[in-house]
Amino acid sequence: MGEVLKRMAVGAVTAAVAVGLIGAVIGWASSRVTINTGIAGTYYVVGSILFLLGMFPTGGFSIFRGTITRRRPTGSRQEPVFLLGVVFIALGILVDVMSPF
Repeated sequence: MGEVLKRMAVGAVTAAVAVGLIGAVIGWASSRVTINTGIAGTYYVVGSILFLLGMFPTGGFSIFRGTITRRRPTGSRQEPVFLLGVVFIALGILVDVMSPF
């Protein structure tokens, strides 16, 4: 169990650094956006997408029939993707408020 948490933490930190670098490049390349705004905006967008994907219904309800079916869940994931989205949104708020760059 500890090994899984370590891998998840390393993956989350790596993803946060990569998304931050992409936001910094966007902020640096754009003449209208500062680096802080680019990083914060990238964290907001990616965090929102991950949160929505993590909260997506996992199946069991058929839109066509309107009843609960016994089909295999379609959106089921083993890792909590929505938590990474929340972390990214929190990082975006932190960068937006602190303005470190």
